[in-house]
Amino acid sequence: MFRILRIFIYLIIIAGVVITFIMWNGGEKIRWVGKKSEKVGKTIKDKSELVGEKSDEIKVKIEDKTGIIEEKVKDVVEKAEKHGIIKRESPSHE
Repeated sequence: MFRILRIFIYLIIIAGVVITFIMWNGGEKIRWVGKKSEKVGKTIKDKSELVGEKSDEIKVKIEDKTGIIEEKVKDVVEKAEKHGIIKRESPSHE
C-alpha cells in the first residue's frame, strides 16, 4: 500500500516538474500539443465518416442479396414440392 502511495507521489512530483518546465519556456509546447491533437481529431472524424458510408453501402448490398436469396429458396422449395421431393404440411389452425 505504501509502495503504491510512494509511486503516486513520485508521479505527481514529476508531473509538476514537467509542467513547471513547460510553463517556464513559454506556452508554445502546449500549443503544439493542441494543434497535433486537433489534427488527429479531424483525421479520426474524417475516417469515421468514411467507415460509416462504407458500412451503409455494405448494409444495402446485403439487404439486396438477402432478397434475391429468399426468392431463390422459395423457387427451389416450390419445384421440390412439385417433384415430390419434399412435402410441406399446412399448419393446423386451431
